Amino acid sequence: MEDQTDTPSGPLVGIKVVDVSSAVAGPWVSSWLAEFGADVIFIEKVGTPDVMRMTGAISGDQSGCWVHMHRNKRGMDLDVRTEAGRDILIQLVSEADVFIQNFRPGVAERLKIDYPTLSQVNPSLVYLSVSGFGAEGPYVNRPVYDPIIQAISGMTEAQNGTYVKAVVADKTTAMAGANAVLAALVARSNGGSGQHIEIALLDAMLHWMWLEGFWNESLPGAEPAPTYTEWYEPWDTADGQIAANWVNFEQYKGACEALGRPELAADPRFATRDARLQNAAAQRSEFAAILKKFSTIAALSALEAADVPCARVLSRQEVFDDPQVKHNDIIVSEVHPVAGPIRTVKSPVKFNGTPTGLHRHSPSKGEHTDEILLELGLSQNEIEDLHAHNIVA
Repeated sequence: MEDQTDTPSGPLVGIKVVDVSSAVAGPWVSSWLAEFGADVIFIEKVGTPDVMRMTGAISGDQSGCWVHMHRNKRGMDLDVRTEAGRDILIQLVSEADVFIQNFRPGVAERLKIDYPTLSQVNPSLVYLSVSGFGAEGPYVNRPVYDPIIQAISGMTEAQNGTYVKAVVADKTTAMAGANAVLAALVARSNGGSGQHIEIALLDAMLHWMWLEGFWNESLPGAEPAPTYTEWYEPWDTADGQIAANWVNFEQYKGACEALGRPELAADPRFATRDARLQNAAAQRSEFAAILKKFSTIAALSALEAADVPCARVLSRQEVFDDPQVKHNDIIVSEVHPVAGPIRTVKSPVKFNGTPTGLHRHSPSKGEHTDEILLELGLSQNEIEDLHAHNIVA
C-alpha cells in the first residue's frame, strides 16, 4: 500500500491551479502539476459529471480513468455560467498561479473568463487555453475528439490505416501544455509577468509526429526511406509475440547468428543500416518466417544471449508481474474511500531534493466545494444559500 499524507510534496508546492477544463487534454495538464505538488482545484459543472468520471470501469462515482487522472486534486462543483458562480471563480483566480480551460474558441469570452479579463484580476496569472484546432481557421467551430486529430495529423495513416488505441493526441497535447505552463512559471519567477499560452491538439500532434513520421517530408529532395509504418511491428512466434529490434550492425549480426541464419548478415540487402531500411519489407519477410518457427521462450533466450534488444509482448494483466516493473515499484495499490481497491502508477519522475507523493485520492463529485468556499472567506449561511440556488454542489 502507498502511504497517503495530507501534506503536499514536490517542486510545485505553493503553486495554486484552477482548472475548468474537461475530458483529457486540459485535465491531464493539471494532473502533471498535481503530481509535482501543486494545489489543483478541479471544477466540474453542477449536476453534470465530467465525461472521464464515467469512462472505463466504474465504482461509485469513480472510474478507472478518474482515480488516476484526478488524484492529488481537490474537486469543486460550480456553475460558472451564473453571475454568482463567476464571482466565485474570479475570487479563486485572484489567488491562483495557473488557470486552465479547454472551452471551444469563443466560449471563455462569452463567459467573461478569457485571458484579458482574468489578467486584469491577476496580472501574474499563467493562463492556458487548450483547443482542438486553434483559436482561428476553417475548423475552429468543429467539435473534435482524439481520433479526429489522429486522422488529420497523419497518425492514422502512419499506423497502417488504424487509430492508436489510446488518447495519444490528448495526452501529447497535455504534456506539451504542462511543459509550457512550467516554462511560463519560470519566466515569471525571472521577473516576467503572467501570460496567455495557447495550444491546439492538431499542432501538438504534428509536432510529435515530425521526428520520424515525417522524416521523408522533412527532406523533400532526398531519396525517401521506408518509415516505421512499414517495419515497426512485433514478431509472431509459434506461441505468441515478441518485440525485437536491431539498429546497429552488431545487433543485426547477432540476431542472424542467434536465429540460425548467419548468412543473412552478409546479404547486401541488409548489410548496412541504410540497406536494412531501404529493404525493410524483404527483411521483415525473412525474419517473420524464421521467428514463426521459434517458441517465444526459445526466441528470447537466443536473442538475449546475443545482446539483441527484445522482450515478450505482455498482456495488460501480465504487466503487473513483470520483474522490472515490480523492481521499479511504479504501480501503486491502495484503497479509495469510494471506489475501493484501486491500482495506479506513481509519477515517473523522481526528484531527490523535492520528492513527490500521493496525498489525496481522486475527489468525489463536489467533495471539496465547501472546504474551498470556506477558504475564500464565505460564511456557512452564504454557502448554504449557494447550494440552495444550485450555484455550487
